[in-house]
Amino acid sequence: MPHVVLEGPVTLAEVARRHQPSVAREGDLLVKTERLYVDTLGRAALLETLVVDRGHTQKFFLLLEGRTGGIMLRLEPLTDPEKSPGVKRALGLVAHRIREATGCRFGSTNIPASLSDPAGAGKSG
Repeated sequence: MPHVVLEGPVTLAEVARRHQPSVAREGDLLVKTERLYVDTLGRAALLETLVVDRGHTQKFFLLLEGRTGGIMLRLEPLTDPEKSPGVKRALGLVAHRIREATGCRFGSTNIPASLSDPAGAGKSG
């Protein structure tokens, strides 16, 4: 399952406080993030995400789980999108936005190519 660990000064409360819906375009790829839902205990959150890659649309949730020293960002298993390059890139773009907003750093991941720094990664459009 594609994932990114964000380490350091990052909490779900801080991510929720700074969250803004966003739209990013990279060639034939469109990534749109919308609402962020935080559970009542503050231990996990779901980020509503839409990816359109060469005309193929997938809507799913990204799961953010608090952990000691950071956050795990991954696909929510119940929505189970196709693990396409566009879906993996969506994880990378969200990870970049969180890193820029909080000052955390990337930890372990199984999608290193999707974490390349895009021009304007943190900008909404």
